[in-house]
This record gives sequence, structure tokens and C-alpha cells, in this order.
Amino acid sequence: PTDISTIFPKEDADPENESSYNFTTSDWYITGIIKAGCRVFYRLGESASNNETLRQPPKNFSKWAEICKHVVMHYNNGWANGYHYNITYWEIWNEPDLNGFWNGTAEQYYQLYNVTATTLKKYNPSLKIGGPCTSSVYNQNYTTLFLDYVKKNNIPLDFFSWHMYSSSPYELQKAAEYIDTLLNAYGFTGCENINTEWNINILTPQRDKDNAKNAAFTVSTIIAWQNTGLNHAFRYRGTQDNNWLTRLIGFDLSLFTSDGKYKTSALVYLAMKHITKETPLKLETLYFNISKGVAYLAGISKDKTNLSILVSNYNTKDKNFRINLSNTPWNGDYKMIHYVIDEKHHLEIVENTTLNKTDHTIFFNLKKNSVHLLWLTNSTRSPAEGPKIASIPLLLRIPLLDPVTKTLALLLLILIFG
Repeated sequence: PTDISTIFPKEDADPENESSYNFTTSDWYITGIIKAGCRVFYRLGESASNNETLRQPPKNFSKWAEICKHVVMHYNNGWANGYHYNITYWEIWNEPDLNGFWNGTAEQYYQLYNVTATTLKKYNPSLKIGGPCTSSVYNQNYTTLFLDYVKKNNIPLDFFSWHMYSSSPYELQKAAEYIDTLLNAYGFTGCENINTEWNINILTPQRDKDNAKNAAFTVSTIIAWQNTGLNHAFRYRGTQDNNWLTRLIGFDLSLFTSDGKYKTSALVYLAMKHITKETPLKLETLYFNISKGVAYLAGISKDKTNLSILVSNYNTKDKNFRINLSNTPWNGDYKMIHYVIDEKHHLEIVENTTLNKTDHTIFFNLKKNSVHLLWLTNSTRSPAEGPKIASIPLLLRIPLLDPVTKTLALLLLILIFG
């Protein structure tokens, strides 16, 4: 709905003329995001398509850049009966390293990026422009060689964007660190490191995208990124059309069902909302190796009323887990509320008890693919339990179908992306 070809449908039209543009669909989506209290990160380009024309580089880079400028004008400066949304981040194209999005050369993408970034920054220097939104951080054409070109030609690069789908939080952590290292090595010290698409491996069976395994994966990845140079990470995706074939082959990557019901992994963001809003000051914890499966994070409120501890076990065997508390900020009694996300609990309270010691040891069974939130407080307030989650259809819970669905998914990926 926000593709350039949708907004500017006639390639030979005049980019200066308001009548050349159709913002009807994009306005509905962008305004919906704003009304929900969110900020927009806008990708300029085209979605994956079997339309060969849309995969090709624009015929006229300067004209395409002017079209992009007028999209910015519409949403930020009221042009063409537009808005004043002050959208800051503008990403140029999407995954140009894949044939499903870009059938041009890497050099052609560099040129398109150059013309578009220069045009947009000339129009408004406060905009943040970036790319190349590569699907592989280890593809030199869109990492080192792209940075070579940008640096040599003094092209604006406010953020470097990349994508990754993986079964390993450790791999996602190392990717973020690698991009940070690259940016520093090339002297882009002020350039933001932004992941604009991530999720569990796309060939993972659908049930493991919808169940507690993905919840534990999500928590472990978010925790792993805390000590990297990553500035932002955008989960793909919120909702998705209720397409049975898409779900059967495991291509539904959404946090919510098409009618808005929570999936298990969406509960993680509810927990993180409580942690970041109410206990934003990060506390020191013992070192852990994310590749071993267990990860943890702790925070405290500015007034020292609330303390949170988040623990995940992603894909490793059950284990007894111990938390040693010391120097807690309360002299009197305080409450510990223990929430769990697993196959039986949807951010539900499993323990609510009163503690009265400054130093205390907490034990619990950390099951495989589970998430635990411990909320310690001397107030009467605590986070609400999570909502009921959508059930996973029986057909998607049958492991015997995995080889068939995985093969179909792989063939479809090859067909679209090469």
C-alpha cells in the first residue's frame, strides 16, 4: 500500500503535479499508525513481486527521487492535502540483494541511493536517510562495498539497515556487533545501526512461530541486543492475512492473528512494555553466553519502587534456576509476583508472595522454551496478566507434516527470490 508504484501509478506522469499521485491507501495505513500512538519508519521502494517491471531499477533515478521527495512533502509538510506527521526515518528500497525485490546490479542500487539520499537531504537536512536494508549482513556488495561507495562519494548515511531471520539469538547478536564494527571502521560513528526486519528462521514450522518457542527466542534476542550497538530493531510483522496456505507452509510471521488475537510471542512485547516503562534503569547482572540458551535482564524504577527480572530459556533442557538478590532498596516487606510464558501460561501469575529480607535467594524450574518475569515491588501496583492467546490449529501441530511443508516453503522462496 505504500509502494511507490501504488502512490505514483503512471510512470510517465509529472512528479510535480498533485494529480499524478494516489495517496488513498497509504494515507489510511500511515494515519492508522499515527493514531495508534506509534511513529512511522518509512520504506521507499517496492514490495516483493512477481511483476518483473517492479523488480527493475527505476528508469530515471532523478525522477524517482523527486517522487520520493513529494511523498515526504505529503506526509511532513501538508503537500497535496497531506499531513504534518514529522516522519524522520526514510529507508531507500528493500533487500536489493534479492531478485524478488531488485533485479539490477549492486552498482545501480548505489547510484539510486546516492541520487535519492542527496535529493531528500537537500530538501530537508533533518531527515534521517539510510539503507541498504540488505537481507544478508555478510554480502559484501551491500556492506563493505556499499560503505566504500558512500564514503568515497560523501553520500548521506544516517542509518545502516539490515535484515535477519535466524534460529539463533547468538547469530543475531553477532550480526549487530559486526555492523557496529563495520560502521566504526569506516568512520561512520554517528550512523545508526538499525535492524528493520527480524524474526525466527522463516523455515521454522508454523507452530514454533506461534508458540512459546518463539516467545523464548524473542526474549533471548532482545536481551542479547542490549549490549550491542544496535539502535532499533523492527519485528516482522504485526498482523497478517488469514491465508491457510501461508500458514500451512510456515510463512505467517505475525505477532497477532488477522482478527487481533495475541499469539504467544506477542506477550513478550507486553512484558517488555512493563519493564521499559516502569523499570527503565538497567541493573548489572552476571555475564552469560547467549549461545548457551539462557538469558536474563534486570531493571529498576527511578524511585526504586519496582524491580524487574526477565529470564528466558530458549531451546535448552529444563534446569533449576537460582537468583541471588542483594542490596534490595527496601527495609520492610515487599512483594514478589512471578509471571510465566510457556505452553500452559500466557504471562500468568504462578506465585505471589511477600519477602522481607534485603538479601534473598529465589529458586524456580526454568523449563525449555519458557519466559519468566519476576516483579518485585513495595507498592500495591503490579502488571496485569496477559490476555488469552490464539489456539494453534491441529493440522499445524503435526510434526509429521514438517518435511512436506518445509520443502514447499523452500521451493517458494527459490521461486520468488532466486
